[in-house]
Amino acid sequence: MSNEIKILDDILYHNLRPWLEQNRLDEKFALKVNEVKEELPAFNFRYELGFLRPVNHKTKYYQKLILSETVKTINQITRLISEDDNSKLVKYWLNDTLNKKLKTRLKDIGKLVKEKDYSLDYINPKKTSFEIDQDHKSNTYIVQLLKLAYMRIYMEIQGVYEDRIDDILIVDDFYTQLLFEPVPDIHYLKEITVIEIEANPIKPTKKQPKPQEVALTSFTYKQLATNPDNLTNLHDSLKLNHFIAQDTSLTNFKKAFSGKEITNPIEWTGNISELYYFIKLIHKEHKYVDDLKQKQWEVTCLCFVQEGGKPFDRNKFRGQKRPNTTGDKLDNIVELLK
Repeated sequence: MSNEIKILDDILYHNLRPWLEQNRLDEKFALKVNEVKEELPAFNFRYELGFLRPVNHKTKYYQKLILSETVKTINQITRLISEDDNSKLVKYWLNDTLNKKLKTRLKDIGKLVKEKDYSLDYINPKKTSFEIDQDHKSNTYIVQLLKLAYMRIYMEIQGVYEDRIDDILIVDDFYTQLLFEPVPDIHYLKEITVIEIEANPIKPTKKQPKPQEVALTSFTYKQLATNPDNLTNLHDSLKLNHFIAQDTSLTNFKKAFSGKEITNPIEWTGNISELYYFIKLIHKEHKYVDDLKQKQWEVTCLCFVQEGGKPFDRNKFRGQKRPNTTGDKLDNIVELLK
């Protein structure tokens, strides 16, 4: 997938290297800024890259180019991987893209920063000196932004396919494992915080009583009193299809759908996208359980744990999709609650 990161690689390795003599003059980039087209995300990205403001024509051009190519690269790589239904090939492409290509580039940038002294301090408005060579400051800005761009590509791809990746990285890991730099006080690459707003809120004309808080305990199956055998069938089918642990007791399973506090979470042995789709079906699509007012993922983390007992991270459910190979099977299983 080298072609997908060609322009960014040209900045790091080839003719777009900012320190080359041919790329030195600031005036050269005055008109080129408008030649760069903005690329829009093909799906909801999980990270935002907010960097320092560019200070001249050269940094404005490279900033616009790097940000556009970053989005374009994420779009292309995720599209190419998703088009392949072979799970072994998908795992190969993820390993090749993340562990080989992107990690190599980040290691090379770490070496470049040290060799050319492109420290972030040179462009920090609170630390820098105006006596520093302006061309050196421009090159520092570009290399530091390029470093963040490769990190963003890695994190976005990891976020989409994290259920297929064994070694999940956080932003700090790039500095300690690949760049060998101190973790910065300010992260310019941040996870986007999603504020969930209820659609079409009604403005109260009079003082309204406080809405009743949703108790975060477990799911409440609407037919628990009238058709409890449906949960028995659901339990048996999930176990038969290896979505939950084979030692899951029926009593403990039913407690997760009773609305009462659960002390022994169910071990989900499927992957995270399958759990996401299962909860989406029972809560949003078919509404077999009481509405949890957008707190369903918090309750999911209370009721289910990963294989081996590791808790789920509610943020990891964002961006998950219907599993290609087991979606139909889950559709049929959930129909047992009808």
